[in-house]
Amino acid sequence: MKVIILSDNRPGHYKQSLGIVQKLPECRTEWLEVRFRQKWRDNLLRVFMCVFGGLPLPASLIHMLLQWSLTPETYSAVTRLQTIDVILSTGSSVAAVNLLLGRIFRAKTVTCRRPSPIGTRYFDLAILPMISWHSVGGSSNICKTIGVPNPISSDTLNAERKRLKQELNLPNCQRIGILLGGTDRHETITTADAAKLLDICETVAAEMNAQVLVTTSRRTPPDVVASLSSTLQHTDWCPLFIVPDVPSELEDPYQAILALSDLLIVTADSFSMVCEAASSGCPVIVLILSEEKARLPKRHEVYRYMEAQGIVRRCRLDNLAQYIVPMLTSRVPNTPLQDTETAAQAINSLMAGS
Repeated sequence: MKVIILSDNRPGHYKQSLGIVQKLPECRTEWLEVRFRQKWRDNLLRVFMCVFGGLPLPASLIHMLLQWSLTPETYSAVTRLQTIDVILSTGSSVAAVNLLLGRIFRAKTVTCRRPSPIGTRYFDLAILPMISWHSVGGSSNICKTIGVPNPISSDTLNAERKRLKQELNLPNCQRIGILLGGTDRHETITTADAAKLLDICETVAAEMNAQVLVTTSRRTPPDVVASLSSTLQHTDWCPLFIVPDVPSELEDPYQAILALSDLLIVTADSFSMVCEAASSGCPVIVLILSEEKARLPKRHEVYRYMEAQGIVRRCRLDNLAQYIVPMLTSRVPNTPLQDTETAAQAINSLMAGS
């Protein structure tokens, strides 16, 4: 099976597609980075496919649309493509290209998430997380997942743990991984939140002879990153502080924190990071930083479901201290998300029925 992955060069989207193809060991994979001449051409192509995506389109018109909207480099890469069985994409900007290439190569079209404004109706398969289930009803082309697919798995992390401990010369002790997101209209992390979070974790680290590993995201406010850096650069209880796009000796610093941690604390603003942490097999605390009376976004409905299934624990910063030690010392196995496996099985079933 030959799979072409369309990339919009956004890490969150890239990871979803990468996770799925890693669970398709028999497939041959080729990546195609999609770039548009201008943003308005991207938008207009989406609108065109929203209106005419259900109609048969001649190959000459499809090539004209692609040549008009894509950069010469991207269109040239398209013309070099040969036999394709599946076209996989994540994100709205590559959805129209996915459908058009599917017509040219008579390939199965698969999208992760619900692309706007095209929607899912023209795709052979749409892999949708729980937050999007309400928009599709009982459509037969839908694969329902709880969160989003990703390349994180407990088997991979367990295999990496021993090597990383040796590489970083880390002692035999428990470790708390902190994954900090950023800010949106519902939730944000402030320097005061970050300082309180570190105080709590430092206290636990001292009591349990544990270590703390911290990473920020590209959306973390610069003042929070600066505050964390000034606090952590001189501590021995935090041997890893990772900032995205800052050079590191580690091949994958973010995955290293997931592999080395015995407990993960993830801020609730980042749905993708919560899903990655929940796929690790490690106990996970989803840290809610919004105001008590604030109306929470739809992702929190998924977090509540995950909590009911024993996948994560939700709490606010004021209550965090009471959860860390019990979750670090619990002998009850954690239930990991299996969304990536579910998505891969759906693609295999799609191809088996073709």
